[in-house]
Amino acid sequence: MKTRKQNKAGFTLVELMVVAIIVAILAAVAIPMMSGNKKRAMGTEAEAGIGTILSSARVYLAEHDQYPATLANLNMISSTDLDGQFFDYVDYSFTGTSSNTYTIACTGTATSGRGDDEGKSVGMAVTLDEDGIWTRNY
Repeated sequence: MKTRKQNKAGFTLVELMVVAIIVAILAAVAIPMMSGNKKRAMGTEAEAGIGTILSSARVYLAEHDQYPATLANLNMISSTDLDGQFFDYVDYSFTGTSSNTYTIACTGTATSGRGDDEGKSVGMAVTLDEDGIWTRNY
């Protein structure tokens, strides 16, 4: 009499453990890479906002022969123009002098940003001066 082999379908415990270990290793590598991408995204948003302010300041300079004293004097920028995912209008500052020098800064605070990203930019600071020198702290 012949006996038939039973087909057993499924995975062994060892195979499942190997897959779980591989997934854990991939997650351990991917998570730090993703957090670095978020920091770069914050920095890019700050630099884009500073670029918007700089463009408006140059228009102001062409019209008034000097830079404005503060961001509030740049009436071309509304309070919503600089609101982004990580920074808000109040996080940006413009300091100009009559000698046509300026500093534009973006500093993250606990109330910066919106949704799940609110407050994630605390401690970040990006500045630009009239010589085109960027200072990035992120």
